[in-house]
Amino acid sequence: MKAFIFVSALLVCCALAADSNAKEGKKQEKRGLSDLGNYEGHGHNHYTENVKGVIVEKKIPVPYTVEKHVPYTVENRVPYEVKVPVPQPYTVEKKVPYTVKEYIKVPYYVPQPYEVVKQIPYEVQVPVPRPYEVKVHVPKPYTVEKKVPYPVQVLVPQPYTVEKKVPYTVKVEIPVPQPYTVEKKIPYEVKVPVYKPYTVHVPKAYHVTVEKHVPYAVEKPVPYEVKVPVDKPYPVEVPKAVPYTVKVPVPAPYTVEKNVPVEVEKPIPYEVKVPVDRPYPVYKEVPYPVEKEVPYPVHVPVKQQEYQHQYKW
Repeated sequence: MKAFIFVSALLVCCALAADSNAKEGKKQEKRGLSDLGNYEGHGHNHYTENVKGVIVEKKIPVPYTVEKHVPYTVENRVPYEVKVPVPQPYTVEKKVPYTVKEYIKVPYYVPQPYEVVKQIPYEVQVPVPRPYEVKVHVPKPYTVEKKVPYPVQVLVPQPYTVEKKVPYTVKVEIPVPQPYTVEKKIPYEVKVPVYKPYTVHVPKAYHVTVEKHVPYAVEKPVPYEVKVPVDKPYPVEVPKAVPYTVKVPVPAPYTVEKNVPVEVEKPIPYEVKVPVDRPYPVYKEVPYPVEKEVPYPVHVPVKQQEYQHQYKW
């Protein structure tokens, strides 16, 4: 792309230079008496001829990109309503509060002093029988068996038969009852029940009398002192709450943020039909060969003349 821009700029500069040279050549200057020449003092006049140059512009084919519009399909998603069947009447779950028993830990009284059993290991003497001699009767002399290998001849009949398993096909006939039944699936219309709007009886609120048992017993927990036995009394630091003032900076006036509904435009994509000319012309420069004259040397034979000089003595 940079090369294309450079070549185009160079061509524009050449064209501007050619126009300026042509305009300068067309301007004719007025000639006065001084330009006619002085024929008294000089016998001839020097005449200068303006030589004009011709610039030949030659187009060089440059490759360039051609944009081609290719139509393609665009999938446009259209939202549609989906009906979800809801069984009527439907169940409604209602949360009903109920009482839950909560267990509170109560301290258990341990009598003091209490007995502590400590296990102390001690040596236990176990009677161990001392080794004593056991006499085993062995008959003498006794026999010793020794295995001596020896060759054993096995009689093999010659020639002997060799069994070789050869696979072969076995046809098994399966009895088929004839005529036999053939099941063919035939489509038929199935009526699906559709839930149409129907009247639903909604119970209305009615007055209910509530019996109040007055007076009734109310359990009120009363705190009481519980003595916890402590082995040794030791000082315990109890933090005391000391009231102190806390300064809270309150800005006046202060900003209050309020949510204000704002209309937001939501763009909805839709199909836009763009007219396309089919077929449409595409202009493309096709490079063509240009003959260029190149000078080359030509050898011309030259005949040499022989001169005979005749000398007279």
